[in-house]
Order: sequence, then C-alpha cells, then structure tokens
Amino acid sequence: MPRVLLIRPLCEGDDPEFGEPLGIERLAGYLRDHGVRAELLDRRLYAAERRAGVVTREAAGFWEDVRALCPPGSEPELVGFSLMTEGDVFDARRVMSRLGAYFPDATLVAGGVFVTTNAARAKQLLPHRVVLSRGEGEASLLALARGDDAVRGYVTPDEWAVPYRPYLERYARLGCAVALQTSRGCPGTCTFCATPLLPRELRRWRGRDVVLVADEMAHVASRLVLAGLPPVFNVVDDDAGPLWRLEALAGELVGKDLRMAWACEMRLAALVGQPRLADRLRELHEAGLTRLFVGVESLNPSTLRAWHKDYDTTRLPEVLAAVRTAGIAMQTGYLLWHAGQTVAGALDEVCRLRELGIYTHQAAVSRLIVFAGSELGRGRAEAAAFEPMDAREETFYHEFCSRTQDLRGRWVAAAIREPYEAARAHVSGDASALEAVRRELADVNEQSFRQFVRLAKCLA
Repeated sequence: MPRVLLIRPLCEGDDPEFGEPLGIERLAGYLRDHGVRAELLDRRLYAAERRAGVVTREAAGFWEDVRALCPPGSEPELVGFSLMTEGDVFDARRVMSRLGAYFPDATLVAGGVFVTTNAARAKQLLPHRVVLSRGEGEASLLALARGDDAVRGYVTPDEWAVPYRPYLERYARLGCAVALQTSRGCPGTCTFCATPLLPRELRRWRGRDVVLVADEMAHVASRLVLAGLPPVFNVVDDDAGPLWRLEALAGELVGKDLRMAWACEMRLAALVGQPRLADRLRELHEAGLTRLFVGVESLNPSTLRAWHKDYDTTRLPEVLAAVRTAGIAMQTGYLLWHAGQTVAGALDEVCRLRELGIYTHQAAVSRLIVFAGSELGRGRAEAAAFEPMDAREETFYHEFCSRTQDLRGRWVAAAIREPYEAARAHVSGDASALEAVRRELADVNEQSFRQFVRLAKCLA
C-alpha cells in the first residue's frame, strides 16, 4: 500500500502548552489499521526536547528523521499537514517547499481546525497544489491514500482506531499528559466559537464506547509504567459528556488495576442540579479524575445571553463547593474583556471571581478573540484578532498587561505544570511538587488582583 507521512509543523508565535499531536496520531492509527503504511513526525517535539535539554546536540533532527523514515525507494506518495491555527501555516509552507525537492511526486494535503473553519484563507495562504481536507480526516485521507473515491463519509466513534503513538515516552518525559479523545462534536451555540456553524455531522456530539476508551487508557498506561513514567491523561474533548458517562468510564477503570490520573472538560450545565454531586465527584476522584475544566466565560447574565451561553450564574457556588469537597481541582475559562465590557464592569467581575475563589491572572488578561467561522467572525477571512473595545478599556487593558508582564510568565509556567503535578501526586502519593506550584500560583494571583484593583481605582 502507498506510504503516507503526516507532519505537525511549528507554530509561529506563542505556543506554551506543548503536547502530543493527537490529530495526526489518530489519523496514522486509522490508516495503519486499514493497511496503509503511515508514519508521523512532530516538528514541535524536536524543539521542545532541545529547550528542555534532554537531547544532545548530535541527536537526529527533523530532516534526518524524514530521510530515515523515507529513504530512496520508499518515498511517500502522500504528505499530510495538520494545521490548528493560521500560525501553523508559515512553517508548513517552508517544509512543503523543501519536501517538494525531496519527494516531487508526492501529493500534499492540509487539514485540521484551521482548514475546516477557514478554508478560504487556507487556500489563499497555501501553495495551489495542496489538497485541502475539511472536517474529520479518516475517510477522506484513506480515500486519497488509496486513490479510491468510493471511500466517503464519517467514521463512527467506535470505528476510530487506537492512535499510533511512536513517541509516547518522549512526550511523557517532557511532562506531557497523554491526549485522549473520547468524543467528537459539541452541541453548543456559542457565538465566539466556530463549531456551531459547521455542518451538522461535525458539530453533533458523538461519544465513544467507554469500554473502548478504558481499554485504550489501560494499554497506554501499561506502556508508561513499563518505562517508569506516570500514567497521566488529558481528555481533549470539547465536552466530555454528562456526569453518568464519566461514572461509567470510572467504573471500567477501577477494574483495570492500574492507578491512573485523568482530567477533562465539562459544560457547567452538566453539573448544575445533579443529585449527590459532591459524593459522585468524590468517587470519580478516587477513580483518577483530578481536574475539571469548565467554561464559565462571564458572570454577567446579559453578556452570557449575547454569547448564547444562558445559564444561571447563581448556581456556580454550589458546583464549586462540590468540586472542592471531592478533592478535584477546577479550572474555569473566563473572557473578561470584550466589546461590551467597561472598566467598572470588569472590576466588579474580578472581585466576584475572587470571592468565589476562582480569580486568576489569566482571567484578568483574558480577551475575546474573533475567529473566522464563528458567528461573531462571520464573513471574516483574515487571521483571528481581539474584539475591539472602547478607548478607555483599551487603555486600561494594555496598562494592566504592561504592569504585570513579570506575573504573566510566572503564571503561565506554573499553570502549565499544575495539572500534571496534580495528576502525578494522585498516582504517586507525593504532593510536595504540587504544593510548591500551587503556592506560586496563589502568590501570582494575589499580586495580580491587587494590581488590578489599584489601577481600576486610579482610573475611576
């Protein structure tokens, strides 16, 4: 069968949350499961290992590995690129240009979130001979690899192959959690998100059988334990689903006799009003759930309605109390700055966030980005950009960011480490590193809050 090479390029600009490229790992697994010889390379892995100082100067680089995987006589017939954002395009073009000399007969394909949500911009930026693959890539990539137009449609979640993870241990040694996908799609209607305007097949929520999910986790965990590495997972779904589904997964994991830790993202609506919430979350924590990410976005009801996220903010305290009682860490997404925000309104929200115990420096500097493909970005073709604000708010925002520039670096470094350390503490029983990270975060958040209040009062 034809040989396929899948590549994740470097990201132009800031890319602090480095992790494994689950998109191309899953595609490679699917192709290999269907008899297609597929390999993958991650440009960011080489850069991350060199930054961390875990490889020698003589270690093979990306281009050496391209030659090793695809020697003369075994050139790929198809080379695919995974593009998450427009920032990935620039390095992808450089690699495409050089590979054109290496493999002049290979078909070049580009897919991923950027291509799916902004195909017009992708077509404008990429070489004309690049084939664009929108949506989920399994069936379309298999069709291209086989030259078979009869391969069409979408595969069901239970038909997904196990991801091909040739570099699993290398990511784990860099402190990366194993990326895990248990569902696809999101039924949300958020105006700032591109998902609601995608075709129904791509936005409809579809879950994978939790038995298959647990089997995949156990397989990967056994491999990590054998290498002396902690089995730490991060469920990357936009929405991990209802609480009962997590409980079903936890039930499967308990029977695996492997101590694992995992984190996931849930919608607040899936937690509000649930009976015995604290007790049920405690049982999930005992089964390895160490962290929940929940998109709160705003404490202003009118802002939530404008964004089509109309939930009762008065129920948030009870959810927070239940999560804390269960011993689970909860990270909340928040969008403080947007076109309708005022300095006074932001100060009020910041004070309420602190009262709830969920103020972070990230929340204070978070700002709504307008993406092509979203309702707010309808008709937009160029790169994503911050939603513009009134002059007073722009002045405050930039002044606050300037005054807290040192805090930003500290917060990002600690916030990236904290979920992994929480998971490792759960697996090992040693929480010393976690406690140190949390002290750092608490200090940064306290300094940030004081700076915010001081500056807001100066401008009042």
